[in-house]
Amino acid sequence: MTDHSSNSDRPEATGNADRIKTPGRPNSAGNPNSAGRPDSAADSTGEAVTADSACPMGCAVHAYVELAKIILNEQPLGVVLRRIAELAAEIIPGADDVSVTLIEREQARSVAFTGPLAVALDERQYEAGFGPCMDAAVTGQVIQIDDTAVGDGYPDFSRQAHHHGIRHTLSIGMPTNQSIAGALNIYGGGSSGPFDQTARDIATTFAGYAAIALLNATLYAGATDEVAQMRQAMASRASIEQAKGILMRDRRCTADEAFIILREKASRSNRKLRAIAQDIIDEAVA
Repeated sequence: MTDHSSNSDRPEATGNADRIKTPGRPNSAGNPNSAGRPDSAADSTGEAVTADSACPMGCAVHAYVELAKIILNEQPLGVVLRRIAELAAEIIPGADDVSVTLIEREQARSVAFTGPLAVALDERQYEAGFGPCMDAAVTGQVIQIDDTAVGDGYPDFSRQAHHHGIRHTLSIGMPTNQSIAGALNIYGGGSSGPFDQTARDIATTFAGYAAIALLNATLYAGATDEVAQMRQAMASRASIEQAKGILMRDRRCTADEAFIILREKASRSNRKLRAIAQDIIDEAVA
């Protein structure tokens, strides 16, 4: 199997080497600002919300309230997901593009995104069968790439992201015990450096609230075969955790180090984490 870091059979990005431009969303005056996100926005009650960079947690609290209103209003799943992406882009410091990955019946797709760049980078991972957003969804973990110029762990994805001007990424597994696994993906192209602890804390908390909105909207949409899919998702995560335990025992490493070993094996063999985990389990019981 071809090493992921040198995989040449997948197409390279085409077109201009500059970053794909995404249309700015209008501010309260109707004109896009330089960051492409609004200076103020109206919540579902019509009240203006002013972005306060000096108090990001305050803005985050308002976003959580907005998510709760979305749940109570029982809006369609597509509307809920689009609003999740928009709110995340508004409140997470350094976020230039945001997407939501859902994995259902082993099929991954971007169900909401703030611009074409986010979905393009997501789809590169879906084609490969793995990547930070997919691994975050499957494992429920937080996966951060501080510098795509280095790209440890995901060399092909990092190369493509860097090619389009994305310098750092953050993928947050959305906690769920239902039929769908999900991840919130944040892409940043700013020169201020990787996502800091404040951004990570806001994103992680937001993903938890967003997962509630997602699950409620999914129930309202009448999801089918939930029990079977839930068992499959739980089995996948259980296998990964069991494989991590085996690696921790055999290699005397930490849980985080064991996950890195799994991820690197998946990258090198171009296979999914779940399959690598099952191989390790099978070898241990053989």
